[in-house]
Amino acid sequence: MMKKIHCIVLLFLGSIIFCFGQEETNFPQYKNQISTNLLLPFAGSFDLTYERTIANKWAVGLSGAIYGDDFGDFDTESSGYYDRTTNFEIMPFVRFYLNSTKTNGHFFEVFGSISQVEQTGGYVRNVNDQGYGVYVIGSENYIVGGLGTGYGYRFLFMKNRLVVEGQLGIRTNFSTNFFFLNVALVRTGIKIGYRF
Repeated sequence: MMKKIHCIVLLFLGSIIFCFGQEETNFPQYKNQISTNLLLPFAGSFDLTYERTIANKWAVGLSGAIYGDDFGDFDTESSGYYDRTTNFEIMPFVRFYLNSTKTNGHFFEVFGSISQVEQTGGYVRNVNDQGYGVYVIGSENYIVGGLGTGYGYRFLFMKNRLVVEGQLGIRTNFSTNFFFLNVALVRTGIKIGYRF
């Protein structure tokens, strides 16, 4: 009698595992995602993000953004003397999903930043025809690196193909001439994307 009960319990547990195993294979495993921020066009800007799933809870990706003149209203990169405006930015990132890359859920992100910054209102050294250095108030462009972090929530629709994300990201830049901490909201907004 005891052997029959053990056999029935084992068959029952085996059938449950088999059912869950079948259910998992019915859904395709989408490892690639492309998305864009819906709010940036209102600031005359555009971004595009590519994400690749590398494990159950981990993904890596690359994002690029071109910022318009209106984006400077959201940027805090200014001092009492200079105004700094980010023209474009490339951001490699690593993302950790609390639940799984296959479901709705919270995620944390760490990203790097390489951006072109235009600084206006400062003294710029120009060389005249005679070879002398002349300082005038003007603008100059330079490349700067930075680090940032972000948090968000992702919703999946249409058999996990359509993506809607809400995200908040904060980045600081490091200058090559000196070290300055300036916080800017990047990778922030409502994003829509497609998984394949």
